[in-house]
Amino acid sequence: MKKNCHISRIGIIVSSAAMIALHRLAYIILPGLIPFATSLPASEDSPGFSAEDRAWWAIQPLKDPAIPEAGRDWARNPVDHFIARQQERQGLEPAREAGRRALIRRASFDLHGLPPSPEQIEAFLADERPDAWEQLVDRLLQSPHYGEHWALHWLDVVRYAETDGYRADHFRPGAYRYRDYVIRALNEDKPYDQFVREQLAADEFSKDPDILVATGFLRHGIYEHNQRNVRMHWELIMNEMTQVTGEVFLGIGIGCAQCHDHKFDPILQKDYYALQSFLATTAWPVDQDLASPAQRTRHEEETGTWEEATAGIRGALEEMLASTRTKKIAYTISQFPEDIQAMYNKPAAKRTPYETQMAALVQRQVDAGIANLKPDFKKDNKKDKGKDAAYKDLLRHLAVFEHMKPEPLAKALVANDVGTQAVRASFVSRDGRIEVEPAFLAVLGETAPEIERTGFSTGQRSALARWITRPDNQLATRVAVNRIWQHHFHRGLVATPNDLGTLGEAPSHPELLDWLARRLVAGGWHLKPLHRLIMNSATYRQSARREASEVARNIDPENRFLWRYPPRRLAAEQIRDAMLAVSGELRSTLGGPSRSGKEPVRSIYVTKRRNSPDEILAAFDAPSGFDSAPTRSNTTTPTQALLLANSDWPAKRARAMATRLLKGKQAIGPGEIERAYLLVYGRPADEREQADALHFIATQAEAIEREPLPETGDSQGFEDREKHFSDVEKIPLNKRVLNLERSGPYQQVDTENGAWLDDQFTIQAVARLESIYPNSMVNTLFSRWNGKQAGTAGWALGITSAKSAYEPRNLILQLVGEDTAGNISYAVVDSDLQVPLEVPLYLAVVVSTGTHEGGRVTFYLQDLSDPGNPLQVNVVQHNIVRSIQQAGTPLLIGGRDQSRSHNWDGQLARLQVSPEALDVESLLPFNSAVDAGQVFSFDGNGKVKWLEPKVPDRVGIPRHTLAAMTDFCHALLISNGFLYLH
Repeated sequence: MKKNCHISRIGIIVSSAAMIALHRLAYIILPGLIPFATSLPASEDSPGFSAEDRAWWAIQPLKDPAIPEAGRDWARNPVDHFIARQQERQGLEPAREAGRRALIRRASFDLHGLPPSPEQIEAFLADERPDAWEQLVDRLLQSPHYGEHWALHWLDVVRYAETDGYRADHFRPGAYRYRDYVIRALNEDKPYDQFVREQLAADEFSKDPDILVATGFLRHGIYEHNQRNVRMHWELIMNEMTQVTGEVFLGIGIGCAQCHDHKFDPILQKDYYALQSFLATTAWPVDQDLASPAQRTRHEEETGTWEEATAGIRGALEEMLASTRTKKIAYTISQFPEDIQAMYNKPAAKRTPYETQMAALVQRQVDAGIANLKPDFKKDNKKDKGKDAAYKDLLRHLAVFEHMKPEPLAKALVANDVGTQAVRASFVSRDGRIEVEPAFLAVLGETAPEIERTGFSTGQRSALARWITRPDNQLATRVAVNRIWQHHFHRGLVATPNDLGTLGEAPSHPELLDWLARRLVAGGWHLKPLHRLIMNSATYRQSARREASEVARNIDPENRFLWRYPPRRLAAEQIRDAMLAVSGELRSTLGGPSRSGKEPVRSIYVTKRRNSPDEILAAFDAPSGFDSAPTRSNTTTPTQALLLANSDWPAKRARAMATRLLKGKQAIGPGEIERAYLLVYGRPADEREQADALHFIATQAEAIEREPLPETGDSQGFEDREKHFSDVEKIPLNKRVLNLERSGPYQQVDTENGAWLDDQFTIQAVARLESIYPNSMVNTLFSRWNGKQAGTAGWALGITSAKSAYEPRNLILQLVGEDTAGNISYAVVDSDLQVPLEVPLYLAVVVSTGTHEGGRVTFYLQDLSDPGNPLQVNVVQHNIVRSIQQAGTPLLIGGRDQSRSHNWDGQLARLQVSPEALDVESLLPFNSAVDAGQVFSFDGNGKVKWLEPKVPDRVGIPRHTLAAMTDFCHALLISNGFLYLH
């Protein structure tokens, strides 16, 4: 395992401040006591590099070796000749070629991260053209799924995540745009040299928003939102940025030279700070948007209209907030060290570039502190109720104009320079602080870089990018081709992709590495030809089903010389995506904001949170995003087996797969077993597997049919509040919450409140939605509904799903009642408020009818996972004027009476129905004690009446048959044949 000499990474439980203190303490009290302390000044008066230093293999110029003669009877292209020569030297022989079924499964997972469909397999098996394999590889490379899968490899290396890290782990809304940039770049086969330049310095040569987001590479480090010691914080940010840049693009562990000359590689401490100097002027803007000039103009016009309409209200609100705002800003600034306060208070034009960087970090905390400010109406320790009421009245009036206010322009997570004057990196030695100019590794003997300043930046990052992408850059080219090779064979030609130094491993095939690097550059830095070259080789097409010979076991037990194709377990994302693919649930999408892991989207689109990752992905070793992850652990643990066998997520995939296979059939025959094996394993079942499967399903179905239905007593179906609503502070909740299931015994609750018939009312809920349907069904939280075709009054409050005619995850109210013409009419009132998944929510609708012009619904939505999140409001008109309640129609929680469908999948902590249109100050977030003569209230206390679950009619499969087939599919999905690739 690679050693890490960076002292600030001694222990993962040490705070950042403590690590820096320990780091600095070493300079003062430890010289002579620990090895690195004695070598601190070596880089200042180094006598030069030894012959051994200069012989470091990774810094030798790229060779262009002749293609060996070895393996002529076996080789398909030059790659094989290099592999065959090493095998012959070791006394090894290659394996036979894999069968076509194994090859298409291998290629599909390698390039798409997905299993091939049975139809794709059959088409390949039937293709008798001599270049059928080459055609298959080309088709896979041309699909957008290629970029979706290979982007994951790059995102691992650049430590991509969508949250800040540290304890708060705040979400970064615009981070996904970098992910989409990487997917686009790979699908377009953007030249690798351009790909690198854009990530390091796109802002210095482009104004294209789709390219500017590439500089998000410099923004993926951890950020501590409330760190007052911003000087130390920025030092940590710069050190992380420097280390990752060295690892990602150059494959050097330059972080080991932060405190002293590298103990093992010829990398000086000055080299570390010379690299940092290229990056030291970087800024992290928070106000840069990605809008086009036309979009920006339109936004300014719409904002101006809203501002004009609300000027009086906002002026009054600002007057009430002014004193509180001033106090909050002053308090926030006072928390910083005095020298930082002085930098912040200095006029912007008089700040140095470094002072501007420090002031920007302070400003972020000031802005965060006043973002959701509320006035403090306290006088003589008593609240001024008159002012408080006036303030809430102003908020209510402002909410009426919310529909006029345009959505904020999309903010970019990008980097640029703080100005044209450079900040210099520096370090402390015995002779004081030494500033270091930008330069390349001293051992290379390179001349000083040519830096061209622009009118708005230093040009330093562009100079670094130009050097990295020089055709003769031996480090960068070797690193790039090694990463491509690694993900085709699970191991690079250099097994330590981020460390080509002496702490890493030497290349197994050094001449092949150089030959491939030369081909990359000669081919215009395009990566797809490199994929073709590797995948069309005999080496890649070897069978994995070969036991090691005695020679192989003794000489090459790790298969470094590739005497067979290396079998491997699927990566976390491949496991999750493959389950969704074979179950028929996987929803095709390309880009956009991240989704919950509960949604049937590809794993690359699942929100990547550092501290609370997706359960399935984390269990199977997906990186957390705290550090660059050049390789992944490939563990096999009891926890993984238990999760696959007992977790609800795999079980739901199995049920969906069973439903897909049966398609309404009443019995299971050989055809369904055959299809199941083709979907899961890419091959048909043999006779024994057919017989065993049918016997298992018949036995299981018989046992299930004899079992009684689960009890649905009043005490069942509850969970502990802390499990899902621990973040909720301002709305009181009891200890129990309802756990509403999409399928199972606890789907819907009858409130037994059929007498209530008011046409004006307010519904308020504190709830949590786990997932949405993959189709157009509505996730219904509360309803009185017989269906829009029933001709009877009704309503349903819910959230739209993936294939809705409206945007997915929108809060809607469906209404059936009399319109202005007196006819029974159906309306969908769409809030245009998008509901996040897997977080506690406050949801409310204020329903008004009874005027000749129509009715109105006021929607409220608030994400309760962070007390600072705003209460979103939208007022929507509709054409229903009366009769939206029907006596005798059940009032249900968790779904609809119509076919017992459109169910909620999540939890409900509190639900209140008031027989009037409440104003904003009477709502739960502002006044949790108001009951307004409630007609119904649920807060977790008491008993509830669960309705008996019903299998939806659209499935049409006997319960015991579907359950037995589900168990069979579950067994296939968690088997080694599905989880491992050969």
